[in-house]
Amino acid sequence: MAPSKRQQKMAQRQALARQEEAYAQQVAAQQEEEAEYAQPDPNTKITWPRHLAGTLDAGKLPVVWPNNINRLKTLDKGRRVAKEHGCDNPIVQEMAEVCQYLKLTHVMEPYKVIPRDAAAYPGRIRVKIWDDDGAPVVEDVTSRKALMRKMGELIPKLTVRKKRIEQENRQMAAYQARVEAAAETRAQKAGNSKKNNKKKGRK
Repeated sequence: MAPSKRQQKMAQRQALARQEEAYAQQVAAQQEEEAEYAQPDPNTKITWPRHLAGTLDAGKLPVVWPNNINRLKTLDKGRRVAKEHGCDNPIVQEMAEVCQYLKLTHVMEPYKVIPRDAAAYPGRIRVKIWDDDGAPVVEDVTSRKALMRKMGELIPKLTVRKKRIEQENRQMAAYQARVEAAAETRAQKAGNSKKNNKKKGRK
């Protein structure tokens, strides 16, 4: 025997209630996880090569921020190269990969935040561009500007960057799907509420 319309509506309301309860539990778990998250130490330093850790005077090395080579940023937000010499949304780990490829000693500070742009990717890198005699360590990287241009050229070719972008795209798609599902649930609930109100009015 097929269920009546009343039974079907009751089943729909129960399914919606279960969905809402599951979503609420997921949000609560996420909030609990965020509450337990400890803020990283902004003074964290990662030196390459590792055996030089603690021996470098990092404060004297030129600094490069991701914003400096991000062609999507304005000059006011910290971009320091022409757009054609930059790349889209680089991160400090990718900048470090380029420095390793070029065999440039560097100190990565992954949790530093650029003051002028609160929405920027965190981190910055300090690079030893010149040796102790003042000569460039790498022949075609003779200045901070030349290093930034080289980063803008090489970062888009990195395998780790391609994997990061793919992962971010998947995360964004999953987030959009959750948002759309939540919106659909709210719309169904609102529709059911209106129908119930109309029935009450007829009585």
